[in-house]
Amino acid sequence: MQNNPEIEYVVEQAVKLARDKHHEYVVTEHLLLSLVRHAPFRKTLDRFGVEIVSMEQEIDAYLDSLKHLVKTDTDLQPRKTQTLERLFNRANVQVMFTGRRTLTTLDLYLSIMAETNSHAHYFLLKYGVKKTEFSEFYSKNYSQSESKMNENQANEILTEYCTNLTAMAKTDQLEPLIGRQTELHEMITVMARRFKANVLMVGDPGVGKTCIVDGLAQENHCAGTHFQSCQCTGHVHRTQNTHNTGFVPEHHGRNQQPCTLLPAQIRC
Repeated sequence: MQNNPEIEYVVEQAVKLARDKHHEYVVTEHLLLSLVRHAPFRKTLDRFGVEIVSMEQEIDAYLDSLKHLVKTDTDLQPRKTQTLERLFNRANVQVMFTGRRTLTTLDLYLSIMAETNSHAHYFLLKYGVKKTEFSEFYSKNYSQSESKMNENQANEILTEYCTNLTAMAKTDQLEPLIGRQTELHEMITVMARRFKANVLMVGDPGVGKTCIVDGLAQENHCAGTHFQSCQCTGHVHRTQNTHNTGFVPEHHGRNQQPCTLLPAQIRC
């Protein structure tokens, strides 16, 4: 199962809600309120015709009424309930049975709807968020691209899926580049452009694509090269499974999703 930064953000906000209210446990309603306040999911609910403000206020008021959860400890770390754990287990099973590898906000919503004895389920029904109709609407209107990950989340994913060649160059772990200075300088020139600053490397296995990328990392480290198009110091990454790089993707006809994390990581 792959981590989804969007889901991690929603869960983090649910825990923060519990902590801000001095609640000992994170309950299903904390998760629902966090989901409702999550911008992409909130916009989808709004387009579906839900009275978002009223719904949010009612869930928040319900959480404030849970006086039995309040603890006065200054170092309180809210814990998840068995209901919340069951909710996530159900959502994960649903992901596996549908042949996917990533949990989505729709999976959380469907799992909340399965908790028929919860107030979260009641609030969703009260405001007309019915499972079948909303699921169909979600698949056509939800846009995860509206969500933004922070720098730490981007760093974690880059570390998991990529190799930081710039860091390897600093510790002298890369072989020196010989005889490809022309291609290297052409690549740097393209990447220094303000627009259309993308380099695509195409070639048969073994012709030296990776060597050129290693050379770029060494050039970046030794010469202190700045990629002005990003207005920051460039860090060259290569994905561990497809031998792609963040700035210079080699074309192997596979998913290049890790490259999309760089703007968050380098604050372009």
